[in-house]
Amino acid sequence: MKITDIQLTDTFYVPAKAQQDAISKLPAMSMHNFCQVFTDDGIVGIVPASGGKLTKVLIEEMLKPVVLGEDPMDHERIWQKMYWGMLSNGRRGAVMSAIGIVDNAIWDLKGRITGQPVHKLLGCFRDSVNSYGSGINLNLSDDELVAQMRGFAEAGFRMVKMKIGHQDPRRDLERVRRVREAIGPDVDLSLDANNAWSLASAIGIARQLEPFDIYWLEEPILADEIDSLAQLARATRIPIAAGENHYGKWEFKELIEKRAVSIVQADVVKCGGVTEFLKIAAMADAHGLPVCPHFSNFVDVPCIAAVPNGLFHEYAQDLFEPASQLLQFYAEPIGGMIAPLDRPGFGIELRPDALEAYGGPPSGGVARRTTERGWRWPPYL
Repeated sequence: MKITDIQLTDTFYVPAKAQQDAISKLPAMSMHNFCQVFTDDGIVGIVPASGGKLTKVLIEEMLKPVVLGEDPMDHERIWQKMYWGMLSNGRRGAVMSAIGIVDNAIWDLKGRITGQPVHKLLGCFRDSVNSYGSGINLNLSDDELVAQMRGFAEAGFRMVKMKIGHQDPRRDLERVRRVREAIGPDVDLSLDANNAWSLASAIGIARQLEPFDIYWLEEPILADEIDSLAQLARATRIPIAAGENHYGKWEFKELIEKRAVSIVQADVVKCGGVTEFLKIAAMADAHGLPVCPHFSNFVDVPCIAAVPNGLFHEYAQDLFEPASQLLQFYAEPIGGMIAPLDRPGFGIELRPDALEAYGGPPSGGVARRTTERGWRWPPYL
């Protein structure tokens, strides 16, 4: 069997809730593409993709030529060909994400060829995984935030996560206090600052957050500042989580060896796909660290189930629900637990009416994600 083509679908536009974190505002529209890998036997692998036109160019014009003709069972050789083929064009960011998308589609293809779910192909460690309720909720009022976090706790999630990163840290502290009171002491609480702070700010705020029994503090400092992240980790009792904006095993090697993180959050797409995720997870395991992937639509649960140090699945409800409208089958949490689909590959099948329902942009145009420079600038305050 040989790979004969790789294509990205047109964009699907699904209404969603407006959301916000410390650096970005997400519009009330969720946009989705899917990557398809075709074979001469007619079997097709399909996974979610992101990045729009840039991803389409990277995959269809730059990665496809080095993948065509390969046996889809040879995922390691294909990954190395993609990486070395793109070496001079960039080894991080959009390039590594594009490699990850194709790699994930090949793993889906392998599952369809063998008739096995991906988590079984990877050597399943557990049949279901813990899930936590997560909100991109900096734009919510205090009462709305408390209601969202309490709702997750009442649904059975044993951990919830909220966004922080207001310009006035006292606002964050008050919101954390209110959420902690609402969910009680038996539900864990994690915080995500989305790269918002300088090192000095992060140390000061972390010390004020310690009394609230925080499970982890996520991305408190710019992802590139790994030495500063390590310094913060030594300065606070709160475990530091990061990895959403790190790419490939080499960056994770630095994060781990410098003891900059206690929770390794490799994104199953951005890190380079399933093939690279497994190596990162093994490296973390060898250092006694858990892996807890950043939310990745419908490809993260099998990976968490497959590795012994898999910690949580992130249920970002307001991202998950629009994306799930496109699919015939999908796994979702029940009582704070989620199980991989018992279907070949990742189990992704587009609804027959998805193109008709969501295949065109709204008549008024599409609002895009906006990113504002964080209030941390100048970065040493």
